[in-house]
This record gives sequence, C-alpha cells and structure tokens, in this order.
Amino acid sequence: MNIKKEELAKKLGAKKFQKLVYKVESIKYSLLKNQLSFLLPLVEKSMKKRRNNLINNTNDPIKQDLIDNDYKRNLILFRKELNQEKNRNYHFDVDYSKNFKDYLLWNKKVHLKGIAKNVILIVLSLSLLVISQGLLFNVGVVLGIINSLGLVINFECVNLQNYHLSRYEKVEDKLEERKKETLLQKNKKYSNAINAINKQIEQSNELPKLDVRSMQIEELKELKQLLLEVNSSNKKLERRR
Repeated sequence: MNIKKEELAKKLGAKKFQKLVYKVESIKYSLLKNQLSFLLPLVEKSMKKRRNNLINNTNDPIKQDLIDNDYKRNLILFRKELNQEKNRNYHFDVDYSKNFKDYLLWNKKVHLKGIAKNVILIVLSLSLLVISQGLLFNVGVVLGIINSLGLVINFECVNLQNYHLSRYEKVEDKLEERKKETLLQKNKKYSNAINAINKQIEQSNELPKLDVRSMQIEELKELKQLLLEVNSSNKKLERRR
C-alpha cells in the first residue's frame, strides 16, 4: 500500500517539488543567519518565555520537568536546524525518528487547513467576479490569483509529506531497531564524554554552552571522536540528499 502511495506522490510531482523546497530552504537559512540574524535571539527568548509560562501554570514537579526537557530538546533542534540548514519537517534525523513522523503529520495538517482556506477564498473571488464591477472586480482577480497559487503550493506540500510518510513507514520498524543499537553502541563507546555533557545540562536551568575546561582528558578525547563521527554521518546524509 505504501509503495502505491509513494508512486502516486511521485507522479503528482513530489520529487520535483522537493527540489524547489530545498532551494527555498537554502535561501531561508541564509537570510536567517545573515541579514535576519537579529531574529534568532528573539525566537529563543520566545521559547524560554513559553517554557516559563507553562511551568508557572502547574505545581506538579513531574510536569515541570517534562516541560523543561521539552524546551531544551526543542532548543537543541532549533539550533541544529540552523547549523545544518535543514528543516526538521523535510529531513530525516535518526536521533529523532519518532518525532520526524509527528512533524510530517503536523505539517500535513497545517497545509490541509491551508487548502480549505484557499478553496473558500477562491469561491469568494469567483463570486466577486460574477456580481461586482470596478474595484471589487479587481480585488476578486487578485484574490483568485493569490489563492490559486496558494492552493497549488499547499497541495504539493501535502503530497510531499505523503511521499515522505510512505517512504518512512516502509522502514519504520527497522529504523527504530537501528536507532536503539546505535544509541547503545555510542553510550558504551563514549560513556565518559556523554556523562560529562549530561552532568553540565542537568546542573543548569538553561541549555548550557559546553565547558570543556571542566572535562577530563579521556572525556575530551571521546568528545572529539564523537563530534568527528557525527560530522561524518552528516556528510553522508548530505551526499544522499
């Protein structure tokens, strides 16, 4: 069934639209990291404010810890997106495989709502073209053109997410098993570095900058090797893209 969905999505232009998405994505991150870099601290400040509001609205320490962990995880993902210049909705990340499917479904839902909105506004624009003249007629023309383009974009976004979902669901179980095995291997191989990093994170209310001065020589060696391994994996994924 997933193979049929994947083939249908291809015929409807998923792979071609994906190339366009990557080009737009590249431009977006270039602007964010250069001309619009002043927005980045504001985004992180907004995330922190939301975290604080949610924590203040509950007296349950378990919920507060969950909220705090979710904030730190999303902050890591946000910074990771900027560093790798890859939107989490369009690029698979083995470290967040379960979240990847959730992001796809969420993004698909957003664009389905967009399609519904486009259809309503197109009907409204057609009504204006039929019953009006002058300025309102021109408004109907502009409204119709904008929402027709929006309808095509939203449709292709939904189609692209269907394409990604069908591909992911084919190998979902295998990926989860591979993820567990990889995680166990890394925890065993780099246990000293990982424990040192986790200790710094747990001791801070914020997401700390890594203080390598407090780490032992063996921990630093493992950290260096871990970073080299992650960098190598990222390059392999980039070549597959």
